[in-house]
Amino acid sequence: MDLQTIPNLHGYLKTASKSGDYEEQACARNFLLDERPSEEALKLYKPHFASGPVSDFDDWYARHQGFAKKHLFISPDDPDEPDAPVTFRPLNDRNRVTQIDARLNLIRVERAGWPCSLRGHAFEEVTARIEAFQAGDDTARGFLQGLCDAWNADRDQRPAYVTTEIQVEDILADGVEDWAVRLRNRLGLGRLDPGSAGRPIEILVMHYGVAEAIAALDGRGHPAIPTVLDGDINGYFFPDPLPGPNATEAPPYGGTVNLTPVESENDYRIGRELLSPRLVYRPEHFYRAGIIAEPVSMPLDRARGFHLPWVRLYADRENFGAELFGGGE
Repeated sequence: MDLQTIPNLHGYLKTASKSGDYEEQACARNFLLDERPSEEALKLYKPHFASGPVSDFDDWYARHQGFAKKHLFISPDDPDEPDAPVTFRPLNDRNRVTQIDARLNLIRVERAGWPCSLRGHAFEEVTARIEAFQAGDDTARGFLQGLCDAWNADRDQRPAYVTTEIQVEDILADGVEDWAVRLRNRLGLGRLDPGSAGRPIEILVMHYGVAEAIAALDGRGHPAIPTVLDGDINGYFFPDPLPGPNATEAPPYGGTVNLTPVESENDYRIGRELLSPRLVYRPEHFYRAGIIAEPVSMPLDRARGFHLPWVRLYADRENFGAELFGGGE
């Protein structure tokens, strides 16, 4: 992505990538590093920087939100808005995983506080109704359908970060007591941090098939490899490079910055993620409810430092990001 075509942003990013706090550096580096956004997507981003140079992170974030509200966080019912986020338009076809097996299942982690609050339900009650429904108690269906109806009506069409069930089957296996924390860490969901929030974070895990995701946009909803223009500015994200010509192990997924505490690069394991279109949730999509009570303990700089060499290896791009990182983050 040639950000030099947006000089009002590029100058700020070059400075921020080397100064300021580490999270701001990470966000700036992500934009300078990402090769996947198309020229057409960048043209949609550019008008939000026409008013003058970016002054600081808050200014950049506000302008990015202006882009996101117009091209990502769009209403599903507004006839004046595009029928799909930029992620699922033809301009992003090279990042859409059209060869994915439609029989695979996808896993999505949602904060529980918002949907629970819409109808005044306690998280414990929602958890109990999910468990009852899954145990065959069909009387719980009406409760969950009411929750879905209120939630669906309040959700926009922003792309949803997901992983495949296969990628996290070890974490979601029966008997794994700390599965919610492990899932948060594996998927790099650093914003689900009780240490920052000051309280445990309740989550809902949703589960649906790739075939449903594809059908959600009339057959155009193939999951996509994420780019920096597909969501919020986020230092826990790390863009995946385009694979080199000799790459044999490059997976058709994005890679998550794994926040599982490890001490060496050899013990680090990249998580996997894709973007799914918005689904209209139904009771059958509820998979689990859980609580994340442990703070994130893996330092972001260490996680990203371990992540980079693995990304380079899988993509057969040993110099990927060398102008920013040299040998590492």
